[in-house]
Amino acid sequence: MIAYDQDIMNKYPDGILWISLGPSPNILSSLATWGRALGIEDLNKEQTIEGASSRLSAILRNKRMLLIIDDVWDEVHSVPFKVGGRECATLITTRAPDVAQALAGTPDNMYRLNVLTEEKSLELLRDIASTVVKEYFEDCRELVQELEGLPLALQVAGHLLRVERSYGFSVVDLLQNLRSGKKILESKAPADRTDLANETTPTVAVLFQKSTDRLDQRTKDCFAYLGVFAPKPATFDLLAMKSVWQVEDPKPIIRTLVDRGLLELIPELERYQMHALLVAHAKSLLEN
Repeated sequence: MIAYDQDIMNKYPDGILWISLGPSPNILSSLATWGRALGIEDLNKEQTIEGASSRLSAILRNKRMLLIIDDVWDEVHSVPFKVGGRECATLITTRAPDVAQALAGTPDNMYRLNVLTEEKSLELLRDIASTVVKEYFEDCRELVQELEGLPLALQVAGHLLRVERSYGFSVVDLLQNLRSGKKILESKAPADRTDLANETTPTVAVLFQKSTDRLDQRTKDCFAYLGVFAPKPATFDLLAMKSVWQVEDPKPIIRTLVDRGLLELIPELERYQMHALLVAHAKSLLEN
């Protein structure tokens, strides 16, 4: 939305550069992508990342551009892309709170993008599957409540509902299946998550698995156990997690899960929350 906002485009008349990094980025290749966008065709011939980054920095020194470094998993990966001059701005997105804190420096430089409200969730679902929402409004309202405002889950659910309805089939059973989360995990992610290099689109479960695969086995097991014992809504206090995990001090594990975006602190309740779709993913880890 920011990249296509007219006011933003007016403020940065020299253009917008965007790159999505992910957990294992090819830094030099990604820098070369920016180079080609700026008319530098031979940037990929640079011997080092530092050399490629320096050439981009020289070109952008007097330009007014917005640089978007999307889906950063490690703050070190973003450093070569901080090449904007004084008239440029840089926006970095990440799913990991510890990475956000390391990159932002101060709380004022960090913005937390919350999940959607029920009203906005229904609006998104209506944009994708308007006929279904019109015909099964109460069922759809219950669905968005179950999916707890996660845009990724709502996009996948909306697509599945629209396709099913286009065949002339009833969507009652599908609506029920989607509420459990398992159907969404097994489905392909939206097209913007396509791996362009391999021309493949991962399932939603694979997207989540990228986060849990980075955990050590002990922490991964503890995350999976929370899925089995999760109440509804899935919130836990320190004593509950200590009991489920059978550890003396649950804080190190909690820190890791929060830093990976797999667990979220609710300060006003002094409890931690796991999103409904992550609960389904956690259960699937034990099943496997």
